[in-house]
Amino acid sequence: MASQKYQTRTWHVYHDIVRLISTGEIKAGVRLDEQQIADALGVSRTPLREAITRLVQDGLVENRPYRGNFVRSFTAKEVFDLYEVRKGLESMAVRVAMPHLTEESVAHLRTILGEIDTALQSGDLEAYGLADQQFHDAIAQLSGNTTLITILDQLRGQIQLIRTMANQNPDVVGITAMERPEIVDAMANGEVDRAAHLMEEHIELVQRYTTLRFDPVAASTAD
Repeated sequence: MASQKYQTRTWHVYHDIVRLISTGEIKAGVRLDEQQIADALGVSRTPLREAITRLVQDGLVENRPYRGNFVRSFTAKEVFDLYEVRKGLESMAVRVAMPHLTEESVAHLRTILGEIDTALQSGDLEAYGLADQQFHDAIAQLSGNTTLITILDQLRGQIQLIRTMANQNPDVVGITAMERPEIVDAMANGEVDRAAHLMEEHIELVQRYTTLRFDPVAASTAD
């Protein structure tokens, strides 16, 4: 039970730090001050260090021997490239998942859509982001392709950071909220090409916005 409590606390600390990075409260390239962060979040050093270890594993923080842990800096091209890979993987996940769809799995996806809508209506962006992640994870799991699932899991932390940044834009949140039900409807209707294409468009919107946020010139040349 104690171990589970620590895991839950670590998970919350992890997302709190991602939020602080995505909002710019902790700047890219800055060394993480463990005591300062622990005091700000009101947590002990144990879950904080576990969260930082996970951030290093996920590529959001760099550990520099004898110097400490530093927030990773992303270039516009790195963000664009990450989402190019994600776009291909998630489109593939939709295609591979389609033959495995059941009434129960479609109902599960619609339940997650309801959770996303509830979080959106209440203005809880953290819950919204987590439900969004759950939506994409559920489709990947339906594919049954362990290699695909593993690769997406390895990219999870970086994707979550970019997702959190994108969710700060009401226009992006509003449009993506309308796109997800269309993806599920197309999947439920057996429209493989349409569902995969809708997923690509869904991810491309976030790709465009976040690339623009990092570098307006790079975003325009990437179109």
